[in-house]
Amino acid sequence: MNLGQSFLIALGMLKLHKMRAFLTMLGVIIGVMSVTIIVMISGAFQSYLEAQFAKIGSDTIFIAFEPSRLERGQIQGDLDRLRLTDIDYLKERTGSIEIASGYREAGRHTVKFGESEVKNVGVRAVDQNFIELNRIELKEGRYISEQDQTQRANVCVLSSDAAKAIFGQEAPVGKYVTMGGITLQVVGVSEPLELMGDRDTKTLFMPLATANAKWLGGDRIDLILVRPKKSVKVDDALEEIHQALMAKSKNRSLYMVESSQNVLKVFQSVIGVAGAALAAVAALSLLVGGIGIMNIMLVSVTERTKEIGLRKAVGAKRGAILGQFLVEAATLSLVGGLIGMGIAWTLGNLVTLWTIQAQWPNKDGLATPFPLPAAIMAATFSAMIGMVFGFYPAVSASRLDPIVALRRE
Repeated sequence: MNLGQSFLIALGMLKLHKMRAFLTMLGVIIGVMSVTIIVMISGAFQSYLEAQFAKIGSDTIFIAFEPSRLERGQIQGDLDRLRLTDIDYLKERTGSIEIASGYREAGRHTVKFGESEVKNVGVRAVDQNFIELNRIELKEGRYISEQDQTQRANVCVLSSDAAKAIFGQEAPVGKYVTMGGITLQVVGVSEPLELMGDRDTKTLFMPLATANAKWLGGDRIDLILVRPKKSVKVDDALEEIHQALMAKSKNRSLYMVESSQNVLKVFQSVIGVAGAALAAVAALSLLVGGIGIMNIMLVSVTERTKEIGLRKAVGAKRGAILGQFLVEAATLSLVGGLIGMGIAWTLGNLVTLWTIQAQWPNKDGLATPFPLPAAIMAATFSAMIGMVFGFYPAVSASRLDPIVALRRE
């Protein structure tokens, strides 16, 4: 008997005992489905992170003031925050910076236009380079310019959602809005700055120099963003900036310097490890499914004892009987794996549709492409599980004495 015939006989046995076969395969179905879904979701989040970090560029370097990084016994001294002068300091002390930008979070405020007002608008004080570094798309008007910074102009750029909420169907560019006692002219409308699932899309960007001089006071900034020159490697630029800041702080760990490239790797590593751990736990159900297959194959050997005796009586070798039952066990497990893959594919599509409808974690939803290599591996593994756990029943069947088997009622 060849492999094809054994496979057809195995399928015939599945059709003969449909409910019993389904219940036997249930553990394998759940195992393969769970592993495939976890791999799909893990891959989806990794792709999402890559897309999010692509918006700001993999070569962007972030610099923040973090005194919590001080070692025990170290004193902070007179350094208490990042300032605008730190940007000039870094440009002078390093030769690797192509463009740098300061950013200051100005809180949430109510923005008014005539009789209408919109509460809880996120206000961000930025310079002319911030838009370029974050690759924010302009919909109409213009960005904040270097001239706005120099002249401390009372201008702003609204995100499209904020502009729609404030002005409705009216054209926003050229109009004036009031916020926190300061009046600003709208010079542009942009797409919202959306990063890492931040759905707070009602945003107002204003010149950093204007905010510091006329509204917030001081020269502090919360974050410096840097892009190194194209001829300089990101890691080399990062190290040069780190050394310059260590010299400024007299070797005290007051600053966090990190690249978006490294942050992305950390996030991907965490998601990958978590996904692998969850997949390993889900794969335990394959073990349960394998035990179920072994149990049902032992029952099958008992039920078909007379058939086995008849085959051996007409010349069937032990290897043929062994192979027949191994193929049946593998088929049982493989069919369960294919069903599990089909359910996972359906659920993945439903997740994609639901996230697009809910616009989570962003307006494009969470794409969950079917991981064909992982699914094939899961299905192959399920077939191997069937063969491993079906080996003992198959050996038991091949060792039956034909005379004793034929006497069995």
